[in-house]
Amino acid sequence: MESSQWASVLDSLSDAISVHGETGEIVWANKTLCKLYRRSFSELRGLSCQQVFHGDDSHCTHEKVLATGTPLQLDGEVGVSGRVFSVTIEPLLDERGKTGGFARVMHDVTATRQAKDQLLQAERFATLGQLFSGLAHDVGTPLNIISGYSEFLLMRAQPDDPGHKELSAILHQTRRIAVLFEEALELTRLPHGRTGAIDIESLLAGSLNLAEHYLRKAGVKAELTCRISTPLIYGEASQFKQAFFNLVVNTGRQVEDGGNLDVVIDQPPNMPEFLAVELWGTEAGARGHDFSRSLASLFGAPSEVVKSGLGLSLAKDILDKAGARITFGGPRENSIPLVVYLPTKSGTRP
Repeated sequence: MESSQWASVLDSLSDAISVHGETGEIVWANKTLCKLYRRSFSELRGLSCQQVFHGDDSHCTHEKVLATGTPLQLDGEVGVSGRVFSVTIEPLLDERGKTGGFARVMHDVTATRQAKDQLLQAERFATLGQLFSGLAHDVGTPLNIISGYSEFLLMRAQPDDPGHKELSAILHQTRRIAVLFEEALELTRLPHGRTGAIDIESLLAGSLNLAEHYLRKAGVKAELTCRISTPLIYGEASQFKQAFFNLVVNTGRQVEDGGNLDVVIDQPPNMPEFLAVELWGTEAGARGHDFSRSLASLFGAPSEVVKSGLGLSLAKDILDKAGARITFGGPRENSIPLVVYLPTKSGTRP
C-alpha cells in the first residue's frame, strides 16, 4: 500500500496518532490529532514531543521505547479538551529491525472512564446506604425513649406549668428527627417496581425538607408553590423522591449564596396527561438564573466528560424510566427554569 493510502487510512481512525523521528520531532500527524490539539499539520510538523504533549522538562517515555525497541503504555491517562486518553508509544522499525522513530497513539477512553467513575460512585452510595440504615436503627431506640418520656411528662403537666414549653419542643424535635431519618432511608432503598398514585406536592415538600441543610449551607432559600388542586402523578414514590432531592440540591448549588429556588407545580398547556414541576432560580441581586447553561451536562453525550453535579445522572435515569421528561423551559425575566414533565397515568410518555 502506498504512503498516501496509509495516510488516508490513519486519517479515518478515531485514535489520535502522531509519527516522530529519532529525536522526537513530529514528521506526520493524522486529522484526529490535529483536531484534538486545534493545530494544523503544518503547525505541528517539526515540533518536539516535549513541546506538544508535555510542556515541561519531565523525562519523556519515548526515549525508553527508542532504546529498547519495545512498545510502552504511559502510566495513567491524559486529559485533553475535556476528554480522557490512554497513550501508547510504538517503536517504528526499519527493514533491518533498527528503531528509526516512534508513533504516539492516543485512544479515547472517556466513556470507559466515565462508566467506571459512575460504578465507583454507585458502590460508595450503596455502602453509605448500608451504614446509614444501621445508624438509623441504632438512633431509633433512644429517640423513641426520649419522645416516649416527653409524652408521658406532658400528659401529667398543664400548658402553663414550668417546663411544658421545653418538653413540647423536645417531643417535636425528636419526632422531626425520626421523620428525617425515615425519609433519608427511603432515598437509599433500591427500586421495587411498586407504583401507585403519588401526591407530588407532599413528595416535593419532603424532598425540600431533606435538602434544607444543603440549601442553607449554600445560602439559598427555597419555596414550593402548587397551582393544581389535586397534584397526583403515577410512579414509585421513593424513586421520585430521590430524583427530586438530587435535582433540588444541584439547582440550589447553581443559584449559590443569596439566591432563591422556586419550585412550582403547574399544569402544562396542551398536555392533560402530565403535570410540570418547574425549578426557577434567582441569584443574589434578583438576577434570573439560566439552568440551560449551568446544567447543560444533563443533555451531554455519553462520550463527553461533563462536570455534572452529584446525582444528576441518577436523577435523569430515574425520571426517564418513569416515563417523565426533563428539559428546560421558556425564558422569563432572563431566567430559564429546569422543567420536569411527570405522567399522571401509567405508561404515559411525553
